[in-house]
Amino acid sequence: MWVFIQKYFGWRNWAVFQYNSILENLFVFFYIAFRIPDHSAFFLLKIFLFIFFSLFSTTYGYLINDLADVELDRIHGKANTFADVSSLKAAAVTGFFFLLSTVFAFPFWLNRWFLILWASWFLISSFYSLPPLRLKERGKLGLLLVVSAQRLLPVLLVFSAFNFSYGWEIAGISFYVFLRGLSSDINHQLIDYQNDLKTRTKTFAVTTGHETVQKIFRWVLELEKIFLFLILAFFLTILHPRFLLAYYITAFLSVFYLIAYLSSHYLLWKRKIPVDVNPFQTNGKNIFQLLHHSYPSVILPLGLNVAILPLNWFYILLLLFQMALRRLFSIRVVTQSYVYAILKRNLWRSSNAH
Repeated sequence: MWVFIQKYFGWRNWAVFQYNSILENLFVFFYIAFRIPDHSAFFLLKIFLFIFFSLFSTTYGYLINDLADVELDRIHGKANTFADVSSLKAAAVTGFFFLLSTVFAFPFWLNRWFLILWASWFLISSFYSLPPLRLKERGKLGLLLVVSAQRLLPVLLVFSAFNFSYGWEIAGISFYVFLRGLSSDINHQLIDYQNDLKTRTKTFAVTTGHETVQKIFRWVLELEKIFLFLILAFFLTILHPRFLLAYYITAFLSVFYLIAYLSSHYLLWKRKIPVDVNPFQTNGKNIFQLLHHSYPSVILPLGLNVAILPLNWFYILLLLFQMALRRLFSIRVVTQSYVYAILKRNLWRSSNAH
């Protein structure tokens, strides 16, 4: 059983946890909880049910992609979950995970919009790789559809599942999540550019050109940072007066984010040599990774989770889940983080100054 779980649910070093849109944007749940407001134990239960639904749905999306790309990945020399598995077993495993996602979607079926969005997600996720459509080879349209399936539709599913109906706020947060997904997928296409060029795979990067896509990538990264700050600023204006702790924590987090954002531009202005602003680079942690990854996916949701604890201490379960997910119980992980390095450097300077 463990071998099965590790091979399929633990797809590519547990990517289902690392690259899951819902886990990347957990702050949305807290935004809704404070906005509605609803911080009940039932709301918390729905969050966990939705997370499981998302995990199994994401696994289905990854597996259906691998199922369709077995031969292409072999040509590219890339790993594929089903490389040594029969077609029948591969289809059965993929269908099993879709069944699991259906089970956890059941509590939300009463919402008509949820069903419509879920059906849209299923069709796009399936035919992103499956013939005859293979949306991934449809250039700009393929890029927009895959980002919609992986990022936009999941967050819209959250709003529908929790009956959140503030239209402009849905639009603003969804656009930000879409931008995060767009930058991620553009980066992925830039990495695969040479392979796709050789196999004549008509991705957005191949049909548009490497240099042009690099420029678009840079603008998308910048726009997503600006939009997140606008969301934080707006959230401060609508927080109910009785949520003072949430207000102060959000204010602190907003100032922290603004300082980090301005510092990144100061770094670009100060350095005479070009600075790599790509937050997906793995060669060391930097401020650009903090702004794109660590802040929205770790710092912000953890802060809002702490803010909601006095309203319902059951939310400590979600806090512990987040800490385990981000491996914050590991001293090594914490001490190797960019935030820790910055704090340590500033404290060292402060102590030397005295």
